[in-house]
Amino acid sequence: MEIVSPHDPQARFSHKPGKAEWVGYKDHQTETCDSGLPNVIVHVATTPAPEQDIDALERIHSDLAARDLAPAEHLVDGGYTSPATIHRAKTEYGIDLLGPVRLPPRSRALPGFNKEDFHPNWEERTLTCPNGATSPPWKPTLADGQPRLSVLFPRAVCRACDDRPKCTGNVDGKGRHVLLLPQPLQEIQNRVRKEQKARAWQDRYAMRAGCEATVSETVHAHGLRNCRYRGAAKTHVQHVLTAAGTNIIRLSQHRNDGVATDHQRGPTTRFRHLCQQVSDGTRTRQP
Repeated sequence: MEIVSPHDPQARFSHKPGKAEWVGYKDHQTETCDSGLPNVIVHVATTPAPEQDIDALERIHSDLAARDLAPAEHLVDGGYTSPATIHRAKTEYGIDLLGPVRLPPRSRALPGFNKEDFHPNWEERTLTCPNGATSPPWKPTLADGQPRLSVLFPRAVCRACDDRPKCTGNVDGKGRHVLLLPQPLQEIQNRVRKEQKARAWQDRYAMRAGCEATVSETVHAHGLRNCRYRGAAKTHVQHVLTAAGTNIIRLSQHRNDGVATDHQRGPTTRFRHLCQQVSDGTRTRQP
């Protein structure tokens, strides 16, 4: 990766389409979200700005497990989730990774059959389409360097199908072509794509909304987006100290009896003072 800043050779350029552009790093924060307890940041990872979120997840889980802080459930956004990361988190760390997986491109625009509408026979290594046609045995292949299963339906069967325009995959002149993931990953993809459309999954995932508040707090109250140091190591120290300061403030504001402290209430504005007078009966209004 090319050097983009004469002041910090380790800083890199990155952008989020339509949102922001910056030169520097990324800060990945992991916080607790147990009901009735203060939410504290328990892990911070600093990565180069262009590094994809999904590439940082393995390191985060490894660090949490090494400190006996691996959660039973980890709520993340779509940038961290794929069938592979969900499978790895469960098998290697016992973590249920909860986040949306990418939907098939066709489902975003036109209704029709998607890959999860097909029924694989893992023993016979065949795939049956929604209209009952069964493919010949699939063949192992690679896609983007990852193992896949290449399924090719007979051309004659696909041409005679009335639902061909609604079908998934590519038309290559031979028949409908479908790429499957290895069995455990394909089963995860099918399951999560179905679950994330349901209200129960969405209600469960709604708890992650608090993460945006943490980002806002560390950015606006503690200046997280302004690097005070140069180099990844020193920038990581800033990220850690920012998280520690955030935790100190949160812990100082927490009360076990559920009553807000003065810090939680914030400054006494004129409107809040007026409301307090009304509730205390020291001020009334004319009907």
